[in-house]
Amino acid sequence: MKTIIFDVDGTLLSTEAMYMQSLIQTFKDRGIEKSYEEVYKVFGLPSLDGLIKMDAPEPEKMQLEWQSHYEDFWHEVKVFSGVDEMLAKLKANKFILGIVTSNTKEEFTSNTSQFDFAKYFDRFVFAGETPKMKPAPDPILKSLSDLHADPQSAMYVGDSIHDMQAAHNAGIKFGMAAWGVRDQMIFNNQADYVFKTPKELFEFAISNK
Repeated sequence: MKTIIFDVDGTLLSTEAMYMQSLIQTFKDRGIEKSYEEVYKVFGLPSLDGLIKMDAPEPEKMQLEWQSHYEDFWHEVKVFSGVDEMLAKLKANKFILGIVTSNTKEEFTSNTSQFDFAKYFDRFVFAGETPKMKPAPDPILKSLSDLHADPQSAMYVGDSIHDMQAAHNAGIKFGMAAWGVRDQMIFNNQADYVFKTPKELFEFAISNK
């Protein structure tokens, strides 16, 4: 294992509540009531794709409205316990680290501004930088190319079905960030690796370097 590429939301950052509460508020502003479980179904998708999947009216306008509510629920966001230490140790041990996220560059910058972990990564792939986003392989393939990485010694770490599908479509192993997963059953035992904690991921990487 030489290269590890990470998702952000639900993997490095606990952002679920922030995104979902702000989406519920966005629908409510338009007189539409949505439950947490209803909006959670699109968690992990690019925001516009999620709105389209939910048949939201004027999805492009609603995307901007949704984003305008992020700050109202910013207090919900935090770095998962152990993530900073894991990234620091991976970097110190010369692993090549990348990020593939469904966030735009602007969303990523805003969401991570108070957390100093971007310094650990060598390359970033954001929403809109490839013809297709997850679960298509495009963003992971771009990351592998940008990092000059061998797919055979690379792994993508995420918390959603879309992350796993993207990794497998790109021909690399998928590691489930179980610390950010609500229901592991939906993966149908198809994740190549399951990590209960960031520490467990680091120990696996070191033992398989």
